[in-house]
Amino acid sequence: MGASQPARNDRYSACGLVPGVPLRLEVSVGDHVESYATRVEEIGAATISVLVPMARMRSRRLSTGTLVHAEYIFRNRRCRFVTEVAGHSADGLHELLHLPPDIDTLERRQHFRLQTALRPHSLFRLVVGPDDTPAEDASLEDCTIVDLSEGGICLSSRVLLQDGERLGIVLPLPGVGEINARLRVLSVDEPQRGKLNRRAHCIFTDIRLSDRDRIARYLMRRQLEMRRRGQL
Repeated sequence: MGASQPARNDRYSACGLVPGVPLRLEVSVGDHVESYATRVEEIGAATISVLVPMARMRSRRLSTGTLVHAEYIFRNRRCRFVTEVAGHSADGLHELLHLPPDIDTLERRQHFRLQTALRPHSLFRLVVGPDDTPAEDASLEDCTIVDLSEGGICLSSRVLLQDGERLGIVLPLPGVGEINARLRVLSVDEPQRGKLNRRAHCIFTDIRLSDRDRIARYLMRRQLEMRRRGQL
């Protein structure tokens, strides 16, 4: 009998990450995010080979170690993963990316959620009550963001919030800048036994693309740190 063929990497092919798939790469450059287009050429044992990325019809070589946020479409679903540039091919035509530990798709979860302990610069009510009467003292104090995603936040506070209530937030994200957005409270969990704080689950209703990009960059950095520590 002849030698058997190498086993196919079903883990990645099942998610549609196969040769020929177009990828959009996002890379943090200074205080902004640049977007590049490329294509998967080969899935190896430890790396993904892609064409040298293009932006505005020009090739963009990426330095080894660059943090990359990759996105592609598979079966009308958005698939995303975080990785690093592992190196370059000998002929200079391809970039090598580390195989990601995981791929997020809308089938599993809409947004990666990160447990945090962030304190907003300010958090305030936009309207209060069923008649949408503006609050006289709209500022909310002693709140902590305990869960963050590109879609929203979960905040911990002793303040009583109501489902459907609208909030505004100014939140610093270490290393990437500050976001300024509006939120809607989806649900509120009452304090567990022995605790005083409620948890309010909120969705972003008005957020600039640049601020959403800052959240994505912050999550990418934290995911990479967690992967290095074996937490993912």
